[in-house]
Amino acid sequence: MYKEDIYEITPNNWEWFAQDVLFHLGFSIAVGPSEGVDDGSDMIAELDGKRYLVSCKHNYKTRKNVGVREECDIQDRVVQHDCTGFITFYSVGATSGLKRKLIALKDKASIDVIEIYLDNVMDIIPSMQGYILQKYFKRPQEMGRNLLSHTDFEYKPLFCMKCKLDILKKENVPRSLVGFYEDSEKIIHLIYGCKKCVNKYCNDPYWAEIGQIRYIEQMLSWREIVDEVVSRPEVKLSEDFYKYWAFLQEAILQIQVPQGWGRWL
Repeated sequence: MYKEDIYEITPNNWEWFAQDVLFHLGFSIAVGPSEGVDDGSDMIAELDGKRYLVSCKHNYKTRKNVGVREECDIQDRVVQHDCTGFITFYSVGATSGLKRKLIALKDKASIDVIEIYLDNVMDIIPSMQGYILQKYFKRPQEMGRNLLSHTDFEYKPLFCMKCKLDILKKENVPRSLVGFYEDSEKIIHLIYGCKKCVNKYCNDPYWAEIGQIRYIEQMLSWREIVDEVVSRPEVKLSEDFYKYWAFLQEAILQIQVPQGWGRWL
């Protein structure tokens, strides 16, 4: 029913769609999608204390099943990224050869494998929220029952770290930012909140407005900045750095605008 709509998603947006689906299924995202060389990982997701390497494949042109050659060195990649599980998120299926390889990973390497293929995605779509689907599909209202009027959606506010104001509310988005604070012990903290509350603490050159990173293009750039900060030589991160980074990413998804929608909403 949704196959042709799925194949209209761009390869870059397919990874963002995968992130939204995994959030919907209860996962948290430790490392989200990014552009450029991904070092064998499209994403890293977590659930029930387990860390999963996510492989996103979108063969929207050939529509051929993913084979062994497209999934090289799965076990090495899982170990390299400190994971214990592997998730396939494909817009097609898997060849019999790849399925045998995945079974072997489960049985012989004790890797927890979760397989999500086209049929699974088509089953999941009707249960997703319309505001999420509209980021990727032209007619989300036709993709399930009352998608745009679900009443069981639990909105998650993102509170200013100082005054506790919800910075995702429409009137607060332009007045809010995210940045980094280096304390007296040279420990880096990720901070976000109202500009009037946290601006003076942003003593690192990098910062972004919440109104900017709600756009996918800008969020990709911000992810690269976070990666640059955490990879600095001898960097010391606060114990809650990644916790607040996960909170921010999950919260922004609720107001995120897809690529190509422009900046003037």
